[in-house]
Amino acid sequence: MKDCCRTYLNEQLGDDAEAVEAVYAEYVSSVGVKIAEANAALAAGAWDTLDRVAHTVKGNSLAVGDKQMADTAIALRNAAKLQDRGQVEQLIADLKSLAEQL
Repeated sequence: MKDCCRTYLNEQLGDDAEAVEAVYAEYVSSVGVKIAEANAALAAGAWDTLDRVAHTVKGNSLAVGDKQMADTAIALRNAAKLQDRGQVEQLIADLKSLAEQL
């Protein structure tokens, strides 16, 4: 578990180790699903869907204190709104790399 997330979740959940682990496990699972959805949206040229997926990643990341992932998701939202395929591809790859560190 990333230190930033552990610290944040401990503050939010009152050092309840079981709850912290459960919330973090759900977060890790959801990130993987959302990255797959982002790839599918990009392949389909579904820019609005991609924006919504990135918005969800941002919210989920902030909910566990993962600012780095949230910042990348914000950048992905912006790139999706501009329909910048190259930037979107890079940011999805960045999200995947960050997810591998979870």
